[in-house]
Amino acid sequence: MFLQSQFDSYASRLRDHDIPVRLRLWNGVEAQLGSATKVTITVPTLSALRHLLSPSLYVLGQAYVEGEIDVDGRATDIVDVAARLAAFESGASTRGRDGAQIISHTRKMDAEAIAYHYDVSNEFYSLWLDRNMVYSCGYFRTREDSLESAQTQKIDHILTKLRVQPGDRLLDIGCGWGALMIRAAEKFGAKVVGITLSNNQFEYARERIAAAGLANHCEVHIEDYRDVTGTFDRIASVGMFEHVGLKNLRSYFAKIRELLADNGAAHESWHYLV
Repeated sequence: MFLQSQFDSYASRLRDHDIPVRLRLWNGVEAQLGSATKVTITVPTLSALRHLLSPSLYVLGQAYVEGEIDVDGRATDIVDVAARLAAFESGASTRGRDGAQIISHTRKMDAEAIAYHYDVSNEFYSLWLDRNMVYSCGYFRTREDSLESAQTQKIDHILTKLRVQPGDRLLDIGCGWGALMIRAAEKFGAKVVGITLSNNQFEYARERIAAAGLANHCEVHIEDYRDVTGTFDRIASVGMFEHVGLKNLRSYFAKIRELLADNGAAHESWHYLV
């Protein structure tokens, strides 16, 4: 049973941290937790209130994605507020130095997270991605560029930066539905290995590779980046940087360096920065 006194006590403790957020509950009760309000979090049901009682970044993110809380505000302010709310619960053993929860990135948990996100259905993603199913930002040269041309331009931009040459052995970490792999083989003459943890992406990429007659130039595997072996002249990593986990960044880039041939080149970009 919801007790107003308990919520008041909770809000009072948070006010000591001067977090610029307003909490708005399903019953009309509101609490301003800072001297200024930049973000409003609406909790539409009593059961959803539990997400604020242990507000790690993972819990808050999942609650938002699954529609259990609503958030209004600028993106940068939302990220700041979420981090500060997570830091409020600083007593748990899984907290980092800033108080935010460190999400475990075991092979099993990463595989489950990828399946949860990407194995919804390829039909779903085809509704709003381009024809080649590229799941990251496009590179628009003009206002008239179509989404498809922008995505092709982005891929060409990456492969050109990598200076991919015919015969180069290229690794695509987190290859998605295979667009960069196919482009690297068709236009740049590379021998490409792509890895993903998504069964749907794996099957789709494999079918596209076969249909394009590139089975001798491209191979795709369901494989964790930590388990890849071999040596590659070029390594592309698009939209992987933010998924490996903060504590794993050093080992992630060390793995890339381990796989990279002498005088090789690697490219890493976020989903929205190329």
